[in-house]
Amino acid sequence: MNTKVRYHLLLCASSKKQLCCKSTQGIKSWERLKNILKNLNLDSPNHPKGMILRSKVDCLRVCKSGPILLIWPDGIWYENVSPKRIDAIITNHLIKGNPIKEWIIKETPLASFTKELRTRTTS
Repeated sequence: MNTKVRYHLLLCASSKKQLCCKSTQGIKSWERLKNILKNLNLDSPNHPKGMILRSKVDCLRVCKSGPILLIWPDGIWYENVSPKRIDAIITNHLIKGNPIKEWIIKETPLASFTKELRTRTTS
């Protein structure tokens, strides 16, 4: 398979402990995420800009203000990701390239991590 991946979205949506949010909230956001990516054809391996992968995870270890959505490789962590916010994040961040600053709780860009890792291994 020679598919280009543009983004990988990880949504804390079904935590057994339910510390960050109720499972019902997370599942509603997960269903919306799946549907909007499919409806916009953003999850297609044939998308000209690359496909967007999605994974439902049990816990991202934030344990508050959930559901939490992590977008790789940008390393943007969004809080309180309701189905309505999913729509705005897809439109503004993934399609237009403009992260929604007021919903971001953390930034851990993959490029910075990779650079730091290279520095440690060559020192």
